[in-house]
Amino acid sequence: MGIPLDIFSLYRLSGEGANCRHHLLLRVGRPAFSNADERDYTRATEAADGKARALLEQYEAEVLAAECAGRHAAELAGELQSRPVGDELGEGRGGRYVELWVAGTRFGRPWVVMGTAGTEAEFWRAVEEDEDLSRLSPSPPAEKLRAYFLA
Repeated sequence: MGIPLDIFSLYRLSGEGANCRHHLLLRVGRPAFSNADERDYTRATEAADGKARALLEQYEAEVLAAECAGRHAAELAGELQSRPVGDELGEGRGGRYVELWVAGTRFGRPWVVMGTAGTEAEFWRAVEEDEDLSRLSPSPPAEKLRAYFLA
């Protein structure tokens, strides 16, 4: 049985201007599914993808349009299918900016570890203490980003 899972997806949105770059962090839930039924897995994945598309459209219409005119291209910059560092991203519906640490893993793009912490050193200590995150073999340095968070 595939368990229900929160998926954290970090998008980079680039506008027409050279300095027009934004980050969006989405948290969507993927429902449980039967491992024995590929159609059930496909339904669960499509449900999570649909939620992500709806949140991306909401961000573009409500936040990005107010901050920056023009068209933007959205690119998946990273994904985490585990609990991130810090409690700030696990609760609520978002609708605010967060300061986010992001680092690549041994699995390559788009797989990352991410989370909130006061400093990069605090971030790495929390990653080392988390068995699931440390198992991903993340590699320093972590990049600090300001991202709009929606769930």
